[in-house]
Amino acid sequence: MEKVLTQKMFLTFRDFIHENYGIYYADVKKDLLNLKLNRCLIKSGVETYNDYFNLVSSVKDSIYINHFLSEITVNKTNFFRENDHFEFIKNKLEYIYSKNPNIKINKEIKVWSMACSTGQEAYTTAMVLNEIMPDNIKIKILATDISSRVLKAASEGIYSGDIETEVNPFYLNKYFVKSNDQYMVKNDIKRLITFRHFNLMNPFPFSGQFDIVFCRNLMIYFDLETQKELLQKIYDCLAQGGILIIGKSESILSKYHSFKHIVSSIYIK
Repeated sequence: MEKVLTQKMFLTFRDFIHENYGIYYADVKKDLLNLKLNRCLIKSGVETYNDYFNLVSSVKDSIYINHFLSEITVNKTNFFRENDHFEFIKNKLEYIYSKNPNIKINKEIKVWSMACSTGQEAYTTAMVLNEIMPDNIKIKILATDISSRVLKAASEGIYSGDIETEVNPFYLNKYFVKSNDQYMVKNDIKRLITFRHFNLMNPFPFSGQFDIVFCRNLMIYFDLETQKELLQKIYDCLAQGGILIIGKSESILSKYHSFKHIVSSIYIK
């Protein structure tokens, strides 16, 4: 029988999640959080919400934290999701160069997939850039997520045969190896990507600046103040003329920021 989350414990977990991970569970999502926490209790073998809270709030980098994060975060993704974004990169490469000439000067393009989940966004970006970038420009992609579970899957780069509905035959044949009913990403694409565990609520520790940042379908889980803070941190870590890409269902037009709008869900510093 499922345990009922009291309002007091709901607020306790909500504040903890918001403060540490930026995700905000509004009042209307109390039942959703209740469902997720019930699964956490079953998995951990803990009897009460209070005991479970004490466990996850005091133990760092444990299997309990990893499972907790896997439950409270959303990991929906696929290859070539919202493909207009990748078409923009392919068709507007000269525009990107003109606004950000350091790509050619430094002979590298640096991309950040901020919430990479199981890796499809990062691998899609790597394949697209590998097709269009000159040989003398190095491709460097950082792919981060807060969940160690999805990062493990991303770094392995093994996907079910269902991706045939997402990836066209050209990319499948060139960049994947098929084995039985699975596809494995080839090493020449894997080497373009560095997967790292990272909490976006932490200070950004980067020494260089990114040319393209993907922050897609992420800010919808944050409250307005967290969104503003994240946008400023992204702005600060983008090169001048760098591109920010958000989800098609998202908008930052009404929020305080310094980006210039280019086309739907794409902005420039």
